[in-house]
Amino acid sequence: MAWKKRKRSVAPIPTSEEPEEWDYFDYGELQYSKGSAVCMTCEHFTYCSTKSCVTLLTCPIHRKLIQQGEHLTKRCKNWRKKRVLEIGWCAEVA
Repeated sequence: MAWKKRKRSVAPIPTSEEPEEWDYFDYGELQYSKGSAVCMTCEHFTYCSTKSCVTLLTCPIHRKLIQQGEHLTKRCKNWRKKRVLEIGWCAEVA
């Protein structure tokens, strides 16, 4: 019998703040990752754009912004594999 590892889910913190008002991650808060477990491949990773069309990379779990480029090489301890890869694109149809 194969044992399934239980995943602890972390829900985003509800907020009325706009991501533009969030602070950036401080040095050392994100860890370097050599594999594919980086911010960009995380379930919680999102992005938005400002009124002047500047793209902001965001982490709603921490309510912080990610510096450009760090989303490709770093991750936090709450990294989680995207559910889309587990359940597919249209899980509600199944």
